[in-house]
Amino acid sequence: MFFLIAGPCAIESEQLVFQTAEHLKEMCERLGIRLIFKSSFDKANRTSLSERGVGMDEGLRILREVKETLGLPILTDVHESWQCAEVAAVADVLQIPAFLSRQTDLLQAAARTGRIVNVKKGQFMAPWDMRGAIDKIRSQSPEAQVWLTERGSSFGYGNLVVDMTSLVEMRQFGCPVIFDATHSVQKPSSQAGITGGNRAMVPHLMRAALAVGVDGIFLEVHPDPDKAISDAANQVRLSDLERILTEAIAIDDAVKRGLNSEISAEKPLQMPTEQPARNHIRLLLTDVDGVLTDGGMYYANSGDELKRFNVKDGMGLQLLQKHGIKVGVITSENTRLMENRARKLGVDYIYQGKRDGGKLAIAQEICEKEGITLQDVAYIGDDVNCLEILRAVGYAACPSDAVPQVRAVENIHIMTRQGGKGCVRELCDILLQ
Repeated sequence: MFFLIAGPCAIESEQLVFQTAEHLKEMCERLGIRLIFKSSFDKANRTSLSERGVGMDEGLRILREVKETLGLPILTDVHESWQCAEVAAVADVLQIPAFLSRQTDLLQAAARTGRIVNVKKGQFMAPWDMRGAIDKIRSQSPEAQVWLTERGSSFGYGNLVVDMTSLVEMRQFGCPVIFDATHSVQKPSSQAGITGGNRAMVPHLMRAALAVGVDGIFLEVHPDPDKAISDAANQVRLSDLERILTEAIAIDDAVKRGLNSEISAEKPLQMPTEQPARNHIRLLLTDVDGVLTDGGMYYANSGDELKRFNVKDGMGLQLLQKHGIKVGVITSENTRLMENRARKLGVDYIYQGKRDGGKLAIAQEICEKEGITLQDVAYIGDDVNCLEILRAVGYAACPSDAVPQVRAVENIHIMTRQGGKGCVRELCDILLQ
């Protein structure tokens, strides 16, 4: 059966998001549909200067709450390259908006996060032009999972049409193909500088796409779409969704029983996992400079070196210890002040002055003492001297401002906070969930 990407167009409030997500989860579980929750923290590609959403920090906080509370995979948009690493710390799928589907830097930055990348086909692009987007993504990550979404093509001014052969054309690339039924009924700039639409046409276009054959359906839904801050005219009313999906399931089942080999992507579809595996972690190890500190080098008039630590990180480490998870510090530097800080926090292990790959050897030494394996270890680091240990442990993490080589480590979990600004506390909270 098709999977469903659904949620309000924009994050308007935490209450609205949870109301919609809870309703969608209950409905999809009952109907047997795999759900990915979608909502945008910023609607940057508006026709005019109007409401855009709650912003990235608040939006990611809300989406993280949905993910951790309801266990739903998350999809959201990215508009600029610098956003990708921070958004990937929360979202399982990074979506490239249609207007940005040719932006090389954005596509490649999304690829480097290791997340699934869903590229919406530009309204101005032919389906075969999507090969370029795929190539840009896989130039950074040859095994990257790429999804392609059809959302209609420009037809003169203020109108879109859907060429159903586009779904067939894009299937030849071997990527899952998704039909965006709500954006396909938009009427761009048709209402005095505001995008209009016709939600009544959504079920009809969706049924046509399912008859051609797609892997997924994209729907923006809202409890009261006429009051939505974005795409009010084409979002589906939440109360109408079950009827629409029930009809969709019947069509999808009938088509795929006879044509499954033709309408599926060449590679088996891999859905995002709901939560990263973390309940087995028994030891957290952390780097210092750029992780527990902001990486700055401060000197007093006396010549003494100073470092800025975050008290929330210290509390996070102590909370882990209270829950039976041991903590340790491994740093290439060797300073009295780090020794004093570690003593005050009461960490279980502190190793200083370890360079040139020595961090992994130290982690193995600690594991031997504790009677555990590296798969039981979480490590957070920010620079290239942490690469070896990050690739070896069971749970690898980094601050949002880590160097690109670290952020590109396979399966790494990128925190939303920077080094010295609470990234270790954020990781501790995740491990305690």
